[in-house]
Amino acid sequence: MKISPTQIYKLLPKLNCKECGYPTCMAFAVKMLKKQAFLNDCSPLKKPEYIQNAIKLKELAGEILSAAETKLVINEERCTGCGNCVISCPPNVSVSLDASGGKGPKGDEVVMKIKDGKVVVCNLKMCRRFEDDVDTRPCNVCVESCPEDAIEFL
Repeated sequence: MKISPTQIYKLLPKLNCKECGYPTCMAFAVKMLKKQAFLNDCSPLKKPEYIQNAIKLKELAGEILSAAETKLVINEERCTGCGNCVISCPPNVSVSLDASGGKGPKGDEVVMKIKDGKVVVCNLKMCRRFEDDVDTRPCNVCVESCPEDAIEFL
């Protein structure tokens, strides 16, 4: 599930009180999604009338904080270890002939590999999501190749 600033904003008090240090609740929501603001920064959320929303926001915050720098999330419960993501990842294939041959990469010089029946991240800095070229669409090959929807970018 992709998380948007609007999803966060809908659960905020929408008071624009600026107690969090941002001019609006929407600005706070955007910063929260970027891991630059945190729930504890919003004082009104501690009031009883916002407790249900605070609980829902805490769940969203957990998903946001568990995402890697590229906002990569691997749902281990869904992962079957099929390896489709590993052998279709362009950086993996460019580094390891084993990956391009369908055997999976050896070593940790790749973005991800299968370990103990699950995909694990080895070197996220190699992921194409770190590329600075803003004119191109971010790489999504691993997500598209996963039959179990176990990989996503928030």
